[in-house]
Amino acid sequence: MPCPIYLINLPKDVARAAHMHSQLAALGLLDHLHAIEATYGRDLSPSEMARYYSPDLNARQYHLPLSAGEIGCYVSHLNTWQAIVDSGVPGALVLEDDVVLAACLPTLMAQLMSATEPQWDMIKLVGRGHEKTVATWPLSAPHRVVRYARIPSMTAAYFISRAGAQKLLRRIPFGRPVDIDLRYAWETQLRVYGLLPYPVSLDQSSTVSSIGRRSSPKSWTHRWRRVRQQIAYSLGNWQRLRQERDEAPFLAVGSTGETS
Repeated sequence: MPCPIYLINLPKDVARAAHMHSQLAALGLLDHLHAIEATYGRDLSPSEMARYYSPDLNARQYHLPLSAGEIGCYVSHLNTWQAIVDSGVPGALVLEDDVVLAACLPTLMAQLMSATEPQWDMIKLVGRGHEKTVATWPLSAPHRVVRYARIPSMTAAYFISRAGAQKLLRRIPFGRPVDIDLRYAWETQLRVYGLLPYPVSLDQSSTVSSIGRRSSPKSWTHRWRRVRQQIAYSLGNWQRLRQERDEAPFLAVGSTGETS
C-alpha cells in the first residue's frame, strides 16, 4: 500500500502549499497527498478551547501559558493523527508546509513503510545538524535509523504509525506545545526514532511563523517553572533510556540490526 502523505497548511498560505505540491510532484508523490487544513487557535470556540487545552495541566507541565497559535498548531497535528487512525493505514508521512524534501525521500518511505505493522511509532525526518544518539541501525547508505539521547523538538516532518497516532490522540487535553510534548515519549510509551542524515530540511519560510510569535516573560515565577520543567524532563528521559536499552532492537528492510 502506498504511504499516504498528510500536509498541514493554513488556508491563507497558498504559496507555501503550491511549493509543497511542486516538490511532491517532482518526487512522484503528489498522488498520495492528503490536505489537512491547519487550525487557527483564535478561531476555536470556548468549548473547543476547553476541550483541547488545560491551563491547569499547563501550569504543571510547562513554564509558559500557550498562545492561541501554539494551541492551534497542536490541534492541527491532532486532526492529522485522527485522520490517519480513521484511514486504517499502517502509517503515514506528516509534513508541515515550510520544508525542503530530498530526492531520496521516496526510497526511504518505501523501506520504512514496507512492514504491515511498523515496529516504531514515530521517525523524525528533520532536526538539528548534529544529534547525540545512543543506538544506530543502518538503512540505505548513508542513512541510518537512530535512537536519540534526547528527543529533539521540531514537528515539520515525521513518519508516524497508526499505533503511534492512537497513542498521541490520548494527549487531549494538552498543556505543552506539540513539539515539546513529543519529547516526553515516556508519558505515552511512544517509540521515537530519527532518520539521519535528515532527508528533510527547513526552508527559508520557516523563519516566518504562520502561527505567530510572542515574547517570553522573564519573571522569577516563569524562570522557576522552566527550571522545574528541565529537571523533570531530565529525570524522565533518563528513565526512558534505561527502559529502551532493554527493548528489542529496531528492524527494517535493509537493516542489519547493528547498534552503536
